[in-house]
Amino acid sequence: MNTAIVVYQSTPMFGRNMLPNNAVIGNFNQTKLVTQLNTELLERNLPWEAVLDDSIADIEVIAQEADAIICVPGLQKLFDIGNYPKEKVFYLDSLDYHNLQLDKVLTFLEAIQH
Repeated sequence: MNTAIVVYQSTPMFGRNMLPNNAVIGNFNQTKLVTQLNTELLERNLPWEAVLDDSIADIEVIAQEADAIICVPGLQKLFDIGNYPKEKVFYLDSLDYHNLQLDKVLTFLEAIQH
C-alpha cells in the first residue's frame, strides 16, 4: 500500500507561529478531501491510502512516510519540498479542491504507483 500525504499548511519559517494555520476553520475541508479521496481510491481499487499531514509541513518527516504528496491550493510557493522528487508532488487547484473533483489526483496517483 502506497501513502499519499495531504499537506495543508505552509512550511514553518523563522519568526512565524508554529501552530497549524487552518486548525479550526479550514481543517474541515482537508478532512473531507482525505475521506473522499480514500473512498475513490477504494472504488478504483488503487493501492493508495491518503492521510492528513500531522507534522506541520515538515518535509523531513513527510518524506519518510510519503510515496506521494498532495498539496492544497496556495502551497506552490509556501511549502518547501526540499530534495523530495518533484514528480511525486501534486498541487490541487482551487476549483477541484473546493468541489472535491479528484480525477486529476487519481490520474496522478495511478501514474506514479509503485
